[in-house]
Amino acid sequence: MKQIAQYRWIFFSVLWLFIRVSAFLSAEEEVDETDRLFNDLQVVEYINSQLAERMPVTYDFYQQGGYFNMPSARMGEPGEIGFGYSHVHPYKNYSLRAQLFKRLEVSGSYRIFKGIDDPILTPLGFGDLSDKGANVKLALLLPEESDYKLPGLAVGLQDFMGTKNFMARYIVLTQVFLKLNLEVSLGYGKNRLKGWFGGVLWMPFRQSNNCYLKDIALAAEYDATPYKDPEIEKHPRGRVKKSPINFGLKYRLWDHFDFSVGYIKGHTLAYSFSTFYNFGTTKGLLPKIDNPQPYTAPINIQPIGHLRPAFILSQELVFAFREKGFEITEIWLSDKSDCETGKKTLWIRMVNDVFRAELDVREQLNYLLSGLIPKNIDKVNVIIESDFGFPVQEYHFNMTFVRQFGCSEMGSHELNLLTPLTEVSYPNRWTDLRLYHNNRDCFNIEVLPKTHSFFGSSRGKFKYSLGLNAGFNGFIPGNVYYSVLFGYNILSNLHHISPVDRLNPSRLINVRTDIIRYYQQDGITVDEAYLQKNWNIGKGWYGRIAAGLFEEQYGGFATELLYCPINKPFAVGLEGAVLGKRALNSVWFTDKIRKLKFLPDGSYVITHRKFVGSQFFLNFYYNWDWGKVRFKVMTGKFLANDWGSRFELSRKFESGLTITIWYTLTNGRDFINGSRYHDKGIAFTMPLDIFYTCYDRDYWHYGLAAWLRDVGQIAYTGRDLYYLIQDERWNP
Repeated sequence: MKQIAQYRWIFFSVLWLFIRVSAFLSAEEEVDETDRLFNDLQVVEYINSQLAERMPVTYDFYQQGGYFNMPSARMGEPGEIGFGYSHVHPYKNYSLRAQLFKRLEVSGSYRIFKGIDDPILTPLGFGDLSDKGANVKLALLLPEESDYKLPGLAVGLQDFMGTKNFMARYIVLTQVFLKLNLEVSLGYGKNRLKGWFGGVLWMPFRQSNNCYLKDIALAAEYDATPYKDPEIEKHPRGRVKKSPINFGLKYRLWDHFDFSVGYIKGHTLAYSFSTFYNFGTTKGLLPKIDNPQPYTAPINIQPIGHLRPAFILSQELVFAFREKGFEITEIWLSDKSDCETGKKTLWIRMVNDVFRAELDVREQLNYLLSGLIPKNIDKVNVIIESDFGFPVQEYHFNMTFVRQFGCSEMGSHELNLLTPLTEVSYPNRWTDLRLYHNNRDCFNIEVLPKTHSFFGSSRGKFKYSLGLNAGFNGFIPGNVYYSVLFGYNILSNLHHISPVDRLNPSRLINVRTDIIRYYQQDGITVDEAYLQKNWNIGKGWYGRIAAGLFEEQYGGFATELLYCPINKPFAVGLEGAVLGKRALNSVWFTDKIRKLKFLPDGSYVITHRKFVGSQFFLNFYYNWDWGKVRFKVMTGKFLANDWGSRFELSRKFESGLTITIWYTLTNGRDFINGSRYHDKGIAFTMPLDIFYTCYDRDYWHYGLAAWLRDVGQIAYTGRDLYYLIQDERWNP
């Protein structure tokens, strides 16, 4: 027995030693596996950083990709908007830049001629002579596309509209040597850029770990501008050129602020500072910590019956949907219902108050329905209603697929493919059971900034009005939308502006150029007060009528018919309006409109004539989904009785930012500085939720025309159907 006990002790000792050694080796293997995992992650991170490594883009004194005065073929990121100021003797320049696409850069400059009087406007308080210009650059080849193995190639136009005092055309090549932190450009131009030009930029500390050193750049360029030619250089003090070589220093701070100083033309210093931000791809200035998360609990798929009556189901759905940013307006149950299949169908009609993207709405619905719809419901139809009270589109959810999604047997992508958007259908109001009904809000209060601005007034270069709009809106019975908006100017320097353009008085009836008088009104104004009713007629057809005071200048009656089918890129519509001119300081109308009568000596007298306004158009829309671009063409009669077409190109970015460029071509004979003028401009629609911690569907709108004129003008007549519909269908 003693010998057996000894063997037993030896056996368990060896077993214990074996277990300890195995555990030690396993731990070593686990440590080795962990080390290898972290090493692999570091290698992947390094490779990704090398693949994504980019040479920063620098901008010239006029916010174009370039050096000081000369351009390069480089481009910023799509969605970037930049603003800058530069002092380039003898000019002061204010510039704005927008990167519409990765290959298209649009910019504009406002130049002030220091020390040069405007012969007509300076005595009136305008100050020094000034000039506005627009620039465009198109990249045929981006250096980033070849990882800098090939040069970039771009063509551009400078100051191609208006007086064209600084007109230039050019083509430029830019080669980036990433390992050398070097960029070299060579180009050829005509007009102001006459002949060959070039530039070089070196960032000696680009790979430094010091964030304040790595964005220092040394730049030099060969300036091809023939400054001594008075036809090219309009300012007498700008015609001195001792050297074609410009050189200096550029610095970028915190990836959003640019500073530049250079020694130009061999005899003077120039400097600039600017800022830019990518409003197109931003997730917001604040993290979206308050966004609704997908529904998770409680899960209740108890069938409709004694334990879960229908009215309890409707309450559960209403509160759960509201928590996720949706407001249910109706719930219907077809008990027998689908006559063809005998399946029970639940109808939910709702308004999306929070989400801008249609895919975000789908995601929330997938989780809500999988967690709350009873087992004995076979189908759920969810109707999406517009903010303006009419159904836009519908989802048909097969609950077999939804329950597979809820059990993780199907992914969201597969469920979305099985639940396409469809045209709106309706429950049978005679045989189906309405479980819930809620009217849209009848009273909402809104407070908004009221801003107006003008460039180039005879009494100053920049005139503005800042104030507040306060009002209320909502729905009256019949799902009729109403809006009442009051305005009050708090700070303004518009009171001394002449209501007539002194240099280029309009030759058309003054449907828009007298708007200054409306902006000069004191006290509280009624800026809008109108009703609008919208319908989904069916099979892709929509209609609306509107009546009331649409804007500060006009009110009346308007109607629209639109064909905008689901899953089609195009839409066609007809719209028309009969309008009256609003009287100043009143909610009533006047039957007179101003018209300038020109005398043989070129002077004019102010007259008035009878006026009942009208506008009507045939509209065509096309949505190029791949490029995130919308085209719109309006053809018909404009407000000043001119006939023609208006062309719009809009780019909507993933953040919700929309930039629109428009150009109008009509038979209205209007002239600016002796040249025929056609209305044109640019507009921005900025999502306000970039300043919030959650999603929001509100926007701030700002538009700027090249000139305030009467040709090609349209009065606002309520919200357009097409854009109300696309707000519900848009995906980034």
